Amino acid sequence: MDKPKKEPILLNSQNQNHRLCLNCGFPNRQSDTHCLYCQSSLVEETGFIPWLRQTYYILRWRWQLKQKRENLKNPSRAGFWRHLGFFILGVLLSAVGIYFFTHSITQSSFSNALVAVLFLLYGGYTIKTLFTKK
Repeated sequence: MDKPKKEPILLNSQNQNHRLCLNCGFPNRQSDTHCLYCQSSLVEETGFIPWLRQTYYILRWRWQLKQKRENLKNPSRAGFWRHLGFFILGVLLSAVGIYFFTHSITQSSFSNALVAVLFLLYGGYTIKTLFTKK
């Protein structure tokens, strides 16, 4: 794991130039009285429990930012496997649908034909969503 370029800031409010919201963890200016993201009050409580809560939200916020940065590094590799998985799922559902449909025609079974149509629709829809832009 790579070492960060900067050491983490100590978790006391004198060293920080922003306040984190205790509800959502969003960083706000010191002059703000309400969170800019969730509109909750930023009035600080004193004591050990609020300090622990604020420390937890600070660490959670940093972890979430780190996760977003790591996900931005290799989006093509994850996207490729995701698309491949959906393509295989679509082909598999369509193949099962074709199998049930041919089986229902040979045995003249209406219920198998309905199941086959459902499988074909799900398989076709899965493959269609891969090739349409969002």
